[in-house]
Amino acid sequence: MKTQPAPEIAKQVVLVVDDDESVRHSLRSLMESEGFAVCAFSNGHDLLNKPSLPATGCLVVDYHMPEMNGLELLSALRRRGVSIPAILFTGNPTKHVRDRAAAIAVLVVEKPGLGSYLLDCVREAVAKHGHLLS
Repeated sequence: MKTQPAPEIAKQVVLVVDDDESVRHSLRSLMESEGFAVCAFSNGHDLLNKPSLPATGCLVVDYHMPEMNGLELLSALRRRGVSIPAILFTGNPTKHVRDRAAAIAVLVVEKPGLGSYLLDCVREAVAKHGHLLS
């Protein structure tokens, strides 16, 4: 009896939401260089209108965006049952923002940390979430 090779494990998807095109591009490049698949959105409404979202992966969302801030987006996703890990990044994480993020289990990363620290946070979030699903 011949055995079939195991199917390739699907890449983890990082969903990036930021209204700044250069930041989206930088984050896409950073995440893809580490082997993540990336879907980038310029605003929260575009992500909310996506018919389906991955069950695994990570959300990386800017706080300051027009029309809908990052916490409003993440709260809407949580209400829809989207439970993948989320990281909110901002240049000015006030206590109010940190408290609201903690209430919906969202890590806050300051924008100067948008490099290896953010990547470490994404890796850790994806690994922990994957462990919880198995």
